[in-house]
Amino acid sequence: MAPIKPQLFLPSGVPLFMPLCTLTFIIATPNLLAQESTPQIRNPAGETNQDTITSLSTEIAQLEQVSNDEKLDEAVIVAGEAAIAIAERLEARLAMGDLVTDERFAEAIPYAERVIELTEEALGVSPELGIALSNLGALQQQVRLYDVSEQNFLRAVDVIRESEGVLSNAVISPMIGLGITYQARGDFPEAVTIFEEARTISRRVNGLMNEQQILILDHLSNVMTSMGRYEEADEFQLDALQIQERVHGTDTIEILPAIYRFARWLRSSYRFNEERDQYTRALGIIRRNLGPKDIALVKPLKGIGNSFRLQKFSEGRGVSALRQALEIAQDQADTNPRILAELLIDIGDWNTAFSINGGTGEEYRQAWALLDELEDSDEIQSRWFENPRYVFRENPSNRGLSDPDEPGVLPGKVLVTFDVDERGRTRNVAVVESVPPGLKDVSTVRALGRSRFRPRMVDGEIVWARGLARNFTFHYLP
Repeated sequence: MAPIKPQLFLPSGVPLFMPLCTLTFIIATPNLLAQESTPQIRNPAGETNQDTITSLSTEIAQLEQVSNDEKLDEAVIVAGEAAIAIAERLEARLAMGDLVTDERFAEAIPYAERVIELTEEALGVSPELGIALSNLGALQQQVRLYDVSEQNFLRAVDVIRESEGVLSNAVISPMIGLGITYQARGDFPEAVTIFEEARTISRRVNGLMNEQQILILDHLSNVMTSMGRYEEADEFQLDALQIQERVHGTDTIEILPAIYRFARWLRSSYRFNEERDQYTRALGIIRRNLGPKDIALVKPLKGIGNSFRLQKFSEGRGVSALRQALEIAQDQADTNPRILAELLIDIGDWNTAFSINGGTGEEYRQAWALLDELEDSDEIQSRWFENPRYVFRENPSNRGLSDPDEPGVLPGKVLVTFDVDERGRTRNVAVVESVPPGLKDVSTVRALGRSRFRPRMVDGEIVWARGLARNFTFHYLP
């Protein structure tokens, strides 16, 4: 939520001078008193009644001014205190935000609690309080304090409904947070119930075809996957795609993000052929709307190439798609060094994965040189090349393993160390620890030996990466 801009308000129409009104009214009639026929009586100081009245009027006027000043001072103090409270709340929120950006979630929790305290003091039961409670719940969720996270999300829902009504749009966010907490805790039916309630509110408030519900459908798909209900998970993703097709049309540039979303979903469920069908659909839309050489073609071509590699299928169409994407990116009037570098790395990954002796690394070197042109080159080069990453992943066999939900199963692991040479091949694979000893040692070493990694680069040169470690976990019946 955007920070609240501090505003100071002075009270208007308030009878600040009420305590002196009666007295002022009594003495503010000198003409009436002067018309009386009684003789002038002097006070001990020798003043007449009129002199006394005039003097008293002056004195009271001075007292009124003092009182007015005190009242104004009091109003300014109140306004100042309110401004200080707002500033303190804003300061706590900013500090919380900085810690969240740095992913220091546990340290951010005290600031979130302080925001709640200040918001409740200033605004009472309000949407702002509900949002503050929801933020705290999200932080607690990040550090796996699921029970207290649940309580704060529930209170956030109650507060927002009390202040804005049962069908408030603001209630959707804490509901989603609550559903995520249930899912993380393994309470899958409860998660489904709360996500579906959030979607119902979204549809009633924002319309049946609103795109806000797409996020909720993603969460529902994830829960269904966790429950092993894959067909239902798939139906939610199809619902999301069809909603966006209704909103944006089926053959427009605006539908492309929805197509890419669905393609990622298909990849996550290892349905690579269907994933590539979606990227092929995107290629057709772009060519019809933007032409055969538009830079937008790079994304689906890149998706097709990497889909073949992740499938561990060395089909020539895969690397051809990547090379075509690189050609299109190079032919642009205003080339983008980062896009070119990404495509060169993809081609390098392909060669490392499928070449008999591993890749030569030439594409990696070209990518490194292109990245040198970027302002944040050091950070990107380190992220992409400091630690070798899988480009062809072979997993240990599942023989002898059990489903983690089976009764009596125990967790096992094999911890291995290894090196990666300049061509991305593993060397010196060694088992450091295994539980139970010997159960999956041979299978793990074999799988790692068949895997390929993007090699490490330092200052633009490919070098060996030594002393790497991977921990393979599984479940087994004793």
